[in-house]
Amino acid sequence: MKKLLLSLLLFAPVSAFAQDLAKDTVAIKNVIADFFELFSQDDLKYMERNCTPEFELYEVGKLWTIDTLRNFVSKRQTQKRIWARTNEFRFIKFTVKKDIAWIGYYNNAYLTNTATNEKRTVRWLESAILVRKDREWWLTQMHSTPITK
Repeated sequence: MKKLLLSLLLFAPVSAFAQDLAKDTVAIKNVIADFFELFSQDDLKYMERNCTPEFELYEVGKLWTIDTLRNFVSKRQTQKRIWARTNEFRFIKFTVKKDIAWIGYYNNAYLTNTATNEKRTVRWLESAILVRKDREWWLTQMHSTPITK
């Protein structure tokens, strides 16, 4: 009986940690997927509800800030939408240490021309850093490298 009780007491913290990591992993995946709706929907709400004010995106050798993204989306909103986009993510690694997480993943954007039905796929290898504030995960930095074949 003592061995069983001792085993349960030792297992409980590990089990709780695993459950927290599983919840964090799901929440972080949701933040990434929701953020990329910014590029699918051209709607700033996806940036605002997923990014810290100091968010930075390193994309193809350029630094994109919150203001860069706002300007990009504002410009796209004035243009006729030609391409419909859906996103797919294949997550490679999650590391969570208290209130900071860093992840790696592959990002595939499937584009369909709304007039001609032409299809394209664009791929990236990306990493992101997230911080937890008020029990929510927020993107603070992302690095994106295009995959060309």
